[in-house]
Amino acid sequence: PNLYAYDAAAEQGGYVMGAMAAQLSKSGTVGVVGPIEVADAKRYVEGFKAGASAQKPGINLPVEYTGSFGDIALASEAAQRHMAAGADVLTGTAEMVPGAISAAQQKGGVVWFGTQANQATLAPTIVVASQVYHWEVLLRPIVNDIDAGVANGRSQVATLADGGLVIEYNAGYALPEDVKARGEKLVADI
Repeated sequence: PNLYAYDAAAEQGGYVMGAMAAQLSKSGTVGVVGPIEVADAKRYVEGFKAGASAQKPGINLPVEYTGSFGDIALASEAAQRHMAAGADVLTGTAEMVPGAISAAQQKGGVVWFGTQANQATLAPTIVVASQVYHWEVLLRPIVNDIDAGVANGRSQVATLADGGLVIEYNAGYALPEDVKARGEKLVADI
């Protein structure tokens, strides 16, 4: 009764990001840089692919898992391969994404969708939006239970509905209104 577990329904924001990415891609190729194919990283990638495919059936969505959560160089190399194959939109997840974002910024003409944290500060001109985890939505009730001396263990999942996941748009990126409207509609629908 005193054990708590928490997670993020990363596929929800992934779906929204994927749909917007498909709308922005002119080349029809959107590259995904994943770490290890597990947990919220895998769910984000699967949601992203589903959203992009629903928005633009037949879109090319190559996914490359690096096998590491933190290897920035591997993420950079994966992003470079995606861009060499024509990707003009990229996304990725885990601590390694600064490598991929940096590669995209250096290349130019490529935009980025982030997850877990707002990544706009890493590349203010190319980050379109980020799915941000707001763990405090889940942690506050846990801390309140502990403070009250209540053993109320449970499993919780951060979602778009409870505010544990939030799509944060980068004010520094000129996102077309129709793309933002599509994203906001999907959030409301989910």
